[in-house]
Amino acid sequence: MRYIDEQVRELVLEKIRPTQAEIENQRRVIQILHDALVTRAKEIGQDYTFIEAQGSTGPKQTQLRGTADIDLFVGLDPSAVGELVEGYKAERGKGLSKFFDNLVETWFKPAAGEVGASKILKAYSQHPYLSLVLGGLDVDVIACFDLSAEELATDGPITAVDRTVHHTRYVTNAVNERVRDDIRVLKSFIRASHAYGDACAVGQMGFTGYSIEVITILGGGLDEAIDLLLKLEDNPVDPLNRSEKILRENSRLKDDYVIVIDPTDTNRNVASSFTPRTVRWVLKRLGHLLSLDAAADIEEVMNLILERPIPTEHLPKWIAPHAITHSLRADGTAHYTQFRDKLYRIARRIASELGHERTGETRFGEALWEIYFEGNTFSIGFLVEHPEIDDSYRRRGPPLRLKEAADEFRKRHPDAFEEGEFLWTIVPRRWTSARAFVERQIKTMLPKGFDLINEDNVVAARVLNTLYRYVMRVEEDFPLSKRQEYKEALQTLPW
Repeated sequence: MRYIDEQVRELVLEKIRPTQAEIENQRRVIQILHDALVTRAKEIGQDYTFIEAQGSTGPKQTQLRGTADIDLFVGLDPSAVGELVEGYKAERGKGLSKFFDNLVETWFKPAAGEVGASKILKAYSQHPYLSLVLGGLDVDVIACFDLSAEELATDGPITAVDRTVHHTRYVTNAVNERVRDDIRVLKSFIRASHAYGDACAVGQMGFTGYSIEVITILGGGLDEAIDLLLKLEDNPVDPLNRSEKILRENSRLKDDYVIVIDPTDTNRNVASSFTPRTVRWVLKRLGHLLSLDAAADIEEVMNLILERPIPTEHLPKWIAPHAITHSLRADGTAHYTQFRDKLYRIARRIASELGHERTGETRFGEALWEIYFEGNTFSIGFLVEHPEIDDSYRRRGPPLRLKEAADEFRKRHPDAFEEGEFLWTIVPRRWTSARAFVERQIKTMLPKGFDLINEDNVVAARVLNTLYRYVMRVEEDFPLSKRQEYKEALQTLPW
């Protein structure tokens, strides 16, 4: 079935294909760093098996215009770490981290300095790597172990990035120019949904570049990939065409929201980390896209596929009192996903505490929340059902028929009263303002590496717009999503 009109496809590609100048600059930067790493390796006697760009700017060439960065991988023989990989998991992790840290300090960092790179920073994800800027491009220099496909299948990877080179080879061998451009169009749509990768705005983790490539390749093109996406919640994407029932019997897959099987490791789900909210939002936008008449609504179709910044407009007056946001600045000493994950844990806990008193009674009601960040500025945003509440609440005690428990409750609460079949008491609240409560909790739980930012900023505005424009559309059972004001706003609210 034809979902995307050919004319629209070509118009989109004119906007998103990288220019020749971009491609040449990427190749130049890759070559400069490659040569510098080779030279430094000779100076320090460091062995390696390959130094190659991976990701979209490597051999795959599935990058979009103006959004590309470079992942330069340095392959190592596993024998370089000897018996370390045989140790207990915790010990092994510490040993590998120290090993990679030494590579960054003695090899990657000096090489980057020699070629005039800027913003050189040792970053941390699964293990230390080097982040830098060269030729106007963000570059990560990452060490991995050079494992064969057979070794991966038998023993699994030593580090999480050891599969990457195999992903590159799979995609490079599977695409032609048509499919490569199809991947770009689908990737652009996911980015326009603000649901791409580990920096997505909707949900903690979005669709990765590799997952988009796999879906497009296994589908056989853009329209077929869309068809797979539309059915994704109930039908896995699997190169072996196994049913969901069979795949769910694998303990590694049974709790994953959606399944996209890795063609290079058919027991692995490349979608295991995708946030359900992110998937639902992408599918909702996709449904809206397909409801449009491509010929009559060509501008709206284009707007749905081409990425635009999240708006920074003030929320409507009716919902503004329900909106709470706090911004923090990270010190940049850790990978942005580590900072993001810390804030997710905090936001999840605050949302739970907003909902209920310690005794279980309703407090501020339901709360939606999201995390959004740009650079080192992070914002936590909440939409709270009841921003202001009474200064006391009714707490239900034990049933009257449980005499011993009822007597004990009366001792602890001399003002207890009977109503129906239960004892009740009136409990004074410490917090009656959701805004004050959130502020106190964030200050109390502020993690190391963050400072609070007091002034208004675009990141704070965008996290609230993410909640209002995107998340509320997905979370239809949220009380504020059912308000007539929101139903009317949806008639004109852009996607």
